[in-house]
Amino acid sequence: DIHRIIYASSGMVIHGYLDRQPYLSIFNETFDDNTMLKGLRKLTVADDPPLPDLTTPGRTVYSKGKIICEQMATDIVKNNSKSISCARFGAVNIEDKPETTWNRTLWLSHRDLCSFINKALEAPLNMSGIYFVMSNNHRLWVDLEHTKKDLGYVLQDGDEKILSWY
Repeated sequence: DIHRIIYASSGMVIHGYLDRQPYLSIFNETFDDNTMLKGLRKLTVADDPPLPDLTTPGRTVYSKGKIICEQMATDIVKNNSKSISCARFGAVNIEDKPETTWNRTLWLSHRDLCSFINKALEAPLNMSGIYFVMSNNHRLWVDLEHTKKDLGYVLQDGDEKILSWY
């Protein structure tokens, strides 16, 4: 009998916010760290509903599919005694380093990915939720506090740390 599920969702379910400031300037790499970083309101699962990218058909379909599955998982939790963690994973790649300046904002290291999976598997059986899962990146524009608080997720890597090794 299966009691726990980790659903691999995607950070792309919120890429629709990239049409709005200040997230648009982060995406376009025109963001001024000196004036905006301290006042940046990071997106949260609780306060910012999914908003898919509607400008690229393939991404729209992918994002909407992930959103539907997150909602199905939420419904399953309400109606059953299952534990489901929906992980809105950031950008993961085989090289285990951010490929572009844009990827640096939502990059997720292999080590942080494994850490999240371990924490989600070790969580109490009554624990369920939707979580952003990224590394500790300089221009991270989503809030990971919910993930840290609920699961004890500890970030070990970040874009600046990794890039300083190369």
